Parts: sequence; structure tokens; C-alpha cells
Amino acid sequence: MVFSPRIVMSLLVVCYALWGGGMIAMKYAFESFAVLHVVFARVAFAALFYLALFPKWRRLPYEKGDWKYLLLLVMFEPCLFFLCETFSMKYTTASQGGVIAACFPLCTAVAAWLFLKERLTKRTVIAIILAVIGVAGSSYFAEGDAKASNPLLGNILMFGAVLSSTGYAVCARFIARRYSFLSISAIQAIGGAIAFFPFLLTSSAPQQITLPALGGLVYMGVGVGILAYLLLNFALKNLEAGIVSLFGNLIPVFTLIFAYAILGERLNLPQVACVGLALVGVLLSSTEKRA
Repeated sequence: MVFSPRIVMSLLVVCYALWGGGMIAMKYAFESFAVLHVVFARVAFAALFYLALFPKWRRLPYEKGDWKYLLLLVMFEPCLFFLCETFSMKYTTASQGGVIAACFPLCTAVAAWLFLKERLTKRTVIAIILAVIGVAGSSYFAEGDAKASNPLLGNILMFGAVLSSTGYAVCARFIARRYSFLSISAIQAIGGAIAFFPFLLTSSAPQQITLPALGGLVYMGVGVGILAYLLLNFALKNLEAGIVSLFGNLIPVFTLIFAYAILGERLNLPQVACVGLALVGVLLSSTEKRA
């Protein structure tokens, strides 16, 4: 079935709105749960969901050598991505994390140039430089507080999440040519649950569970773990990876709005300037005309 690009892009907006809200949800989840609890919840909810739908995706169009891409897919996302992103929210603010996540389209452009032999223009190079300077400056001028005990470490971890997501996008571009978006999502979730379960056993049970923390955990498992990834993989099946990655620019927009409205987070003046520089780089890359 062929879907209108407008419909797919509209669903991508919903996808990244869910993702932006996830950074706020993690802050609430940490009130009661440890990092490994949150990481496992993100894949466990989804794994149960896809196991229930097993008859829908059990016939995989496997070909020789696919295991390498499927293994890398699970390693990049959810494994490395979830670990880096979740741990980063322990040390930095949701606002800064969202801005750094906006570098995903630029990193994808570089990865496509290196591994897929796609064209990397001068405009994209300038955009990358601006974004890197902006992100580095935002981290440098960040002030530690109760919400962000170590912003520099948190921001470095978030950038690691961006690199992991970039690796995922490159792998998914190959796999999505033959595999359905449902099967890709199922492989990610179940593979991630298997990988994280042994580590969950080493984490002590929460002493007290608050309602906001439980809500945050459920949001990460259902809103991000199931819905956001379904929409993302659906988009990768119907649109070019480069177009899909450009919608990642919406992450900081939604995250900053949610962080301001819900968490009351604020950026200092030097950070605002650096964030603006990073977003200029992102927008410069996004508005470039592509052949």
C-alpha cells in the first residue's frame, strides 16, 4: 500500500513530539526508578506488545548476511541509544538534551557521506560546524543544579545517543527495503529486552513508587518504546532516511516547550546564544535544496 508523503510526514511530527516528551517523562521516572529500570521498561512494554502480534510479523524475508544488520540495529537502538540517552537525563536538563538531539540530522548526513557515498555539500559542512560549536558552548556554560548535577557529562552522553541513532538510521536504510516496519520494530524491542534483562537483575527494587514516576515509566514504555518507534520505522519504510532524519529538528522544539511548561527549566543567556547557534546550523542543513 502506498501512503501519501504528507500523511507520513504528519505522523513523523507526532513521532518526534512523543520523543520530545520522553525526556520530560524520564525526569519524572527517576523520582522512583533507577536508570536500568527505565531502560528496561522502554523495551519490555514494546517486547510484550510485539510478542502478542507475532503472527503478523513472523515471516521474515531473511537473506544471507542479514544477521549483521539486524545485530547492529539492536546494538545501536535500543542498546547503546537507550543507555546513553537515559543516563544523560540523570546529569543534564531536558532542554539541553533536546538541543543536542537535534544534531541527529547532521550526523546522519555525515554517516551517509562516509558509508552510503551520498553527497556532502559545503552548506552541510558549515551547518555541522555551527551546530557543534553551539552544542559545545551550551554544555560549557551550563550550571549544575538539582536538575542537572553534571551537565557536561550528560551532554556528552546525549551526543553518544545521537551517534548511536545515526548508526541505526544507516542500518535501517538497508533493512527497510525488504523488512516491514512492524518486523523491524519487533526485532528491536525483543532483542533489546533480551539484552537488558540480565542487567535488570543487578538493580535493586525501588523503595517507593510515586504516581508521576510510574506515569513517566509507562510513557517511556508505551509512548516512546511502542508508538514512537512504530511511527519512525513506518516513516523509514515510506520515505528516504535523509528526509526522516530532518524531522529530528523537531525534538528540541518540543522538548524546550515541554521542559518550560512542565518542569520550569530555564537557560542562562550564554546558553540561549549557543542554543540559537546550534539551531541555526540545524536549520541551515534542513533548508538546503536536495536533488
